[in-house]
Amino acid sequence: MFLSIASPAPARTGRLRPVQVIARRFGPDPEPYRDDPLLEEYLSDMTELYGRRFDRDRHAAASRNSFTTMADQLVRDLDLAVPVDLVVIAHSTPDADPRRVTACYLNELLHGDPLAFAVSDQGPVAPFTALRLLGTYSGDFPGCRALLLVLEQTTMSYEVTGARYPVPGHDIGVAVLLEPAGSDGVSVHQCPDVTPAAAGALLDDVVPADAVLITGRGMTAARPSVPAPDLGAAGVWAEFAQRRADTAGPIAVADHDPVSGTLCVAVFAGTEPEVRS
Repeated sequence: MFLSIASPAPARTGRLRPVQVIARRFGPDPEPYRDDPLLEEYLSDMTELYGRRFDRDRHAAASRNSFTTMADQLVRDLDLAVPVDLVVIAHSTPDADPRRVTACYLNELLHGDPLAFAVSDQGPVAPFTALRLLGTYSGDFPGCRALLLVLEQTTMSYEVTGARYPVPGHDIGVAVLLEPAGSDGVSVHQCPDVTPAAAGALLDDVVPADAVLITGRGMTAARPSVPAPDLGAAGVWAEFAQRRADTAGPIAVADHDPVSGTLCVAVFAGTEPEVRS
């Protein structure tokens, strides 16, 4: 077990830079739903704890993409020529099938016996926390190669009412493969208790003037920005994957948590446009 203590915000990693970024949408499970008494009992017990009722028909009609299935496909989409030292999974929505621990699965799947764990229960903040932790832990791994997986899915086996965060429009996964960097490594800023009105001024302080700015759902900025698609915590990261392919200058990814008021910004230095076949 590892105990993580957050460093003061904003925190700059400056140690890692992305070398591959891919996003993939996942369609519904093509197979008809088959009775799964163990899973149904588990989901029924868990939802009952929160005053909800497991809806078998709703579950059967959903996409039913587990995080393990999504992570497996994303890893196979990457060009992993060398072992990975660190893996962090970030998500806001719960796993459609929580019986399989995705971090443990990836620890066995990937070469290098990586340290793998997950960050959740932070809404759109989770991927930024995960990225900051990767930078912090990378100091313990010489020549560290790290993998960030942002996963969001739409299978909710109960009626969703009064949700703090909206359910994403599609099942989506984003993989960011990182390697050691010098001064041009990614910088991560996390500022708590920021009102939407104050977010614009803070963005001006931390985002380079020549950077492409990607903003999350409901955010407004004083400068031109690219709004992210409605894909939950993965929205800004899916847009980052698309923009990075043909952007040579710096890119800033920003999101705001309406519950905690936390403003998160990740600034990626400029790079040569990525060539994808």
